[in-house]
Amino acid sequence: MGTNDYQHAAARYALREITGTDALAFHALAERFATLGLSGKALDLGCGSGRSTRFLKALQFQTVGLDVSEAMIAEARKLDPGGTYLSYRANEPLPFEEASFDVLISTWVVLELRARADLDTFLGEVARVLKPEAKGFIVADTPEFYQHRWVSCEVDFPENKAPLQSGQLVKARLMPEGVVVTDVFWSDQTYREALAGAGLDVVQCWYPKASAAETHWLDETNVAPWVIYEVEKAR
Repeated sequence: MGTNDYQHAAARYALREITGTDALAFHALAERFATLGLSGKALDLGCGSGRSTRFLKALQFQTVGLDVSEAMIAEARKLDPGGTYLSYRANEPLPFEEASFDVLISTWVVLELRARADLDTFLGEVARVLKPEAKGFIVADTPEFYQHRWVSCEVDFPENKAPLQSGQLVKARLMPEGVVVTDVFWSDQTYREALAGAGLDVVQCWYPKASAAETHWLDETNVAPWVIYEVEKAR
């Protein structure tokens, strides 16, 4: 986690569960995992306080949670004493052998990478630790995320005025915890270029929305806040 002070916000961030707007991404992931029949060893890259790691464990993956923040790892271990949570240094090789994992997820971590070179390094490590037939899933914000109203996030900040440029700083307030995060917006073109440069093919992109039959949403039923890049090693 790069641009945000998670050392101090870790305890509040650890309260954030898989609900509201965030849950749209996790529901889409679970459905895709089931469709593909995925199993085996999974890496949650940028696990934070471990909610995404616990999500993978609940789906019966043998899961490792990895994050650069010692404070977030400490919170993850409190919430899941039996889990495996490790820390690593940003922009350095991940502490795993090549081709170690069957599945990798990284939820909103690419937003924390301040420089394009950091994004390239990050995705290069994703490619390195994936097995040849493995699947990776990178979750990011869509450009539309910063222009609409969401159940679980507030984005009415002057930094978010359209049109957004790849690499610019953006802000969001995570609700109901009230944690304000400063992220980096990367365009779809930048993601695709970085993924290709890392030796990763984009299999599909997923843009989950909420069901219009449910009444508790804001713009989630009409606009996709998230994009999920499903990737695999280039053959």
